[in-house]
Amino acid sequence: MKANSASAVFQVANLQESIEFYSEILGFKKEFVYGDLPYYAGVRTGNVILHLNSGEENMPRKGMGSIYVFCDEVDSFYESLRQKDVTITSKLETWPYDMRDFQIKDPDGNLLCFGCPVERKESNR
Repeated sequence: MKANSASAVFQVANLQESIEFYSEILGFKKEFVYGDLPYYAGVRTGNVILHLNSGEENMPRKGMGSIYVFCDEVDSFYESLRQKDVTITSKLETWPYDMRDFQIKDPDGNLLCFGCPVERKESNR
């Protein structure tokens, strides 16, 4: 088997509100909406697709999802979100594991971390 891609599925309470959050606040594009009474959708940014499910049977799992999105220009994206109605749960920081990232929650409590690798600074010995 050769895996080609994957998508996290977040359980959400209100599909339309979630689509608006991901598109208007985070800059994702609506990829698809499924169902006569829409309950499932996909949103995309770059090569990252996130599925949103508001089906009744999944409500006990609402807000339990998480994803780490590798991106560029994490500093400017962080600054843009600070000006919007976003719950930032971890400030932008450079970590010992050579990543610079921050974490937010969507309206349902799902966690999204955005980060990029940083070059390790060599010590002068």
